[in-house]
Amino acid sequence: MHTTLRFLAATVEFGHGLMMVLWGLGLPLLLWHRFERLSRLYMWLSLVFVAGSLVSHQLLGECVLTTLARQLWRSAGVATDHVPFIVRFTNQVARIRPSTRGAVLIWEAAILIYCVAFLWGRNRLSERPQHHSRDIPAPESAPAGSSRQC
Repeated sequence: MHTTLRFLAATVEFGHGLMMVLWGLGLPLLLWHRFERLSRLYMWLSLVFVAGSLVSHQLLGECVLTTLARQLWRSAGVATDHVPFIVRFTNQVARIRPSTRGAVLIWEAAILIYCVAFLWGRNRLSERPQHHSRDIPAPESAPAGSSRQC
């Protein structure tokens, strides 16, 4: 049972880190709309991600995934620090350990930047005309007297 709980805890932390990295790497899609469908998809997924993060911080004081992983580690008999996931993640990736307060301030700044980019990008996307295949007019037929062959 302890092995299963450890696997679940590691999976939750890996998924949490992966979501954070993908969220960060996708930020340019808010500003660069070459792939409009991808930009719109990212816009909605990132909105859910950020809203979930903000709501869980209000209700739990930390991300719900951090709480879940910590409970799984403790249930598996592994002692964990009461440190936000972003601090541990930064320490594992960059080999630096920011303070909890510093990590929270950086996360809040990232959320602020995201909100500005989201609103700007959404405004730009809404100004662009929608292109659907059904909206493209059919080519005009050739006049009756002309015979255009390939």
